[in-house]
Amino acid sequence: MPNARRTMLALVVFIAGAIGLTHTMLDAQAPTAGYVAVGDSIEFGLGDDLTADGIGYVEPFGAFLSVVLGQPVQLQNFSFPGAETRDIRQQQLPLAVAAVKAHRPVVVSWGGGGNDIGRVLLTPQMATCIRTPSCLGRFNGLWNEAEAAIDRTIAALREAAGPGARILMRTQYNAVAKSGCAPPELVALGNAVLEGAPGTVLDQGLNDRIRGIAGKYKATLVDLFVPFALNPNLFVAADCIHPSGAGYHTIETLFEAAYVAGP
Repeated sequence: MPNARRTMLALVVFIAGAIGLTHTMLDAQAPTAGYVAVGDSIEFGLGDDLTADGIGYVEPFGAFLSVVLGQPVQLQNFSFPGAETRDIRQQQLPLAVAAVKAHRPVVVSWGGGGNDIGRVLLTPQMATCIRTPSCLGRFNGLWNEAEAAIDRTIAALREAAGPGARILMRTQYNAVAKSGCAPPELVALGNAVLEGAPGTVLDQGLNDRIRGIAGKYKATLVDLFVPFALNPNLFVAADCIHPSGAGYHTIETLFEAAYVAGP
């Protein structure tokens, strides 16, 4: 009889230990909350001269998500300077999809298009482009290609993240609108390239296409064009490309507001 009791006690201890070990293993394997970012030098935070709250907008937005979600959020930022929309799809997307699948809950952000513009816009002959239909057609072709790359990127991220996950997409601001960065004709061309030129072959600019893709995949739009257009001298850095420290802070604030407002 004592042997039976000892056997029963040992069995109980074993079962309890196994249950505890199982819970420990499950806790260790449980996915953590994550924030996955893809994009270009803006997502990378290049040129930020006010880094007390973090570099660029991605890092402080990740900290904001930790507070909102009530748990630590692991940030994985795959962006790199110089990335065009096709680079984001080809080089960053595979890494981002794997990271997205490893986190629950997960928040994703996408930004891009500025380097696609720069490849064509920042050339001497562009000053007269807005009056040349063939030139506007060149931008239209560029945006057709970029739109396809962005669409495939967001489609893959949505599939990996699931229907309920938050995906945020930003539009592009006109960097050359800052005083002294470009002649008025080039500033007007930048606005047309981003927001479209109704009545021309370029009836939809880059931002129009980003807005359409955001709606298609139920992503939250973070619109930078108007806030930066209202105060480009403050929000654009001296290099006439990147946001200033104040600009990055504004982007972060816009991301926070968009996240709180919901899809």
